[in-house]
Formats: sequence, C-alpha cells, structure tokens
Amino acid sequence: MIRNIVWMCLFAVSCIGCQENDRLVYTTKPSVFFPDYTAGKDSVTYSFRMTKEDRDTVYLTVKLVGQSLEHRAPIGLVVDKDETTAREGVYYEMDETYWLEPGSGEVKIPVYLIQGGTDIDDDILTLALRLVPTDDFDVAYEDKSRVYVRVTNQLVKPSYWEDLLVIYFGEYSQVKHEKCIEVMGHDFPLTQDEVASFPGSYSYFMIQGRTVCYYYATHDVKDENGKKIEVWDPF
Repeated sequence: MIRNIVWMCLFAVSCIGCQENDRLVYTTKPSVFFPDYTAGKDSVTYSFRMTKEDRDTVYLTVKLVGQSLEHRAPIGLVVDKDETTAREGVYYEMDETYWLEPGSGEVKIPVYLIQGGTDIDDDILTLALRLVPTDDFDVAYEDKSRVYVRVTNQLVKPSYWEDLLVIYFGEYSQVKHEKCIEVMGHDFPLTQDEVASFPGSYSYFMIQGRTVCYYYATHDVKDENGKKIEVWDPF
C-alpha cells in the first residue's frame, strides 16, 4: 500500500514537471528567448513626450537555454514587416547583427529610437521583432519569441502601473499622470525593473504618491473623462 502511494506521488510530480516544460520547444541545440516578454505582455512603449529626448535606446534582453557556445555566434532577430508601422531611419534604427559571446548566457539588444517625424504626435507606431532559428540557435519558446516596441509622442500609462504604481498613486488617469510629472519633475521609469535602481527606489515613489494624493485632497479636479479624481489611500 505504501509503495503504491509513493509511486502515485512520483507520477504526479513527473506530470507537473511535464506541464511546466510544455512550452519549451524540443531541440538538441542551444535556444534563445525573450525572458521579459511573453504572449499577452509582449510589448514595451516608449514616449518621447515623457523623456524629452530626440533619440534614445531601448534594450531588450535575449536569454540562452542550454549550453553556451565556445565561439561568438549571431542571434537570429528579424523585423516583422507585416506588423511594423514605424519607418526605419525615421523612428528606429538597429544594428545589422547581434552576437552572443562565448560563455555568455544572455545578450542586450539595443534598439535605437528616433523622434524623426510627426506621425507619433497622434499615433503609436510599432516595431515588431521576432527571434528566428539560426545554424547556432533554435527558438526556445514560441510565446517568448516576439517583442513589439511601440513609439509615440503621447503620454503613455506605464505598463506596470497596475502591478506597482497603483499602490502609491491610485487609479490611473492622464490628468493625474501629468500632475505626477509636475510634482516629481520627471516621468516614471520606462520599465518596472528600472524602478528598483531608481534613486530612493520604492520609498521615493511612496513619498511622491502621498504628495500627489494630498494635492487632490485639497483640490477638486476632474480627469480627461470628466470624472472627479478621488483621494486614495496612499501606501
């Protein structure tokens, strides 16, 4: 009886392990994927209005699965023309080749963004990037093989607002966002990872959130939809 229970437990654990690896494409070659992006959360939005820059760089991490190579090898990364609306040379530039160095487990892919036209004043343009197999690397996960870099001149809600900033600044609105920029003297970091390395880190945003909350506690202000911005319970 005890032996049967043990075998049942081992079988259950093995099934769980299989489920966790279902997304991994079987391959005997080293494989690559985007660790920070997956289907449903596969985009990063950059706003020149938020940074006040004319040119800037977004870095995308590509990670290795399997044994690292002993030689320098190129990553297979292509621009998906069918899904890309941003014009090369006007709104973005990219290096010709990206290399994974010997013994390395990841590479940072720079995407150079340019404020080169007026299309982004009223629209959000897209640069669609896709990992493809090469002689050296396969693609590890199909749902982690794409990234959409979106560029605009509009005010953009930070992608991690609901995961983090809502704790300090409450419900999002563009009007409140503008006030946050006015109070802080700058916009929020582009990604949540950058928040941890921001001077003062989370305590800084906690203090700023309380300041913004106090403003709305003493001022009757409506958001872009005509709804009054209510006071929240800042962290």
